[in-house]
Amino acid sequence: MISPPSSTTSVLLVRLSAMGDIVMASGLPSNIKSRFPDANVTWLVESPYASLVETHPAIDNVIVWPRQHWRSLWKGRQYWQLFSAIRRFINTLRIQQFDIAIDAQGLLKSALFTWLSGAKQRIGFVSKERSHWLLTESVVKPLSPQISSEYRHLGQWLGATDYSLTLGILPEDIDYVNSLLQQHSIPTDYIAVAPFTTRPQKHWPVEHWKALLTSIASEGKSIVVLGGPAERLLAADLVNGIANCYVLAGELSMRQSAAAILLSRGLIGVDTGLTHMGTALLTNTIALFGSTIPYTQTDSSRTQVLFEAKPCSPCKRRPSCNQRFDCMKDLLPERVFEKVKQWNVHENMSR
Repeated sequence: MISPPSSTTSVLLVRLSAMGDIVMASGLPSNIKSRFPDANVTWLVESPYASLVETHPAIDNVIVWPRQHWRSLWKGRQYWQLFSAIRRFINTLRIQQFDIAIDAQGLLKSALFTWLSGAKQRIGFVSKERSHWLLTESVVKPLSPQISSEYRHLGQWLGATDYSLTLGILPEDIDYVNSLLQQHSIPTDYIAVAPFTTRPQKHWPVEHWKALLTSIASEGKSIVVLGGPAERLLAADLVNGIANCYVLAGELSMRQSAAAILLSRGLIGVDTGLTHMGTALLTNTIALFGSTIPYTQTDSSRTQVLFEAKPCSPCKRRPSCNQRFDCMKDLLPERVFEKVKQWNVHENMSR
């Protein structure tokens, strides 16, 4: 257990990426504050995700790791400029005089940043990369089906008791989404979908998505497709020929996407950060998981995890099905549509 802090305790939380993991780690700042009430908490994050943590109510400061800038300097063989940028970054860490640094990522690079910060106490996970050798105290990640299990475990080890996913959505984020809905004449009782992700084993077949969206649209429901700029053309192709579908992929920031999920009737998505946002926001959420299955238990009664278990499940990054991804293929759109229809039943019962 960590020794009692002074009134000037400064804590560095390192979770550099990615969007989904940042959402699931978003309960840690409050855990830190509950353990160290007077602490100043800083989140170290990669630049693409800074806006997602800078509005967190328990975060006092954000330090951005400009990874992409460093990479461009390296590729451009601007080695002196890169050295200078790294030195300035380390000075930015050191000047904060952190008492405690928490590695919530468990990688060599994240543990290295805790060490470079100069913090005397460095806490994190035991890692296959042996990154815990740079820490003063380490914990083993638990094997649990509960959402955010590793972060909860870290919070409990710190001495915290409650864990709650937290997204700092601002009023202007909601205002922007409402204006965009009005601009595109999108009805406000839309269903949001998050079909896109970076790894093929997380994908739900396109034909399944088309069948599901067609069924939803046939009942007069409006559908909003969310995603990043790189997915806009994919989204347009996905909804081509299907009525009542609107593509907002590429038009919203991460926080604005969260606002769009908050304002929706419900969200359907694969294993991606947007889907985890739905759970964090207590929105009606249907999570379509396959080989990765990050969790089956959540704190939200409005989240339903659909998972077609196979003898090889979960294979994580080592699929043994010759890229068929049967666990996702066998998760049929009819099953998902039945869950969507239950939203209407629950809404009518609550009136």
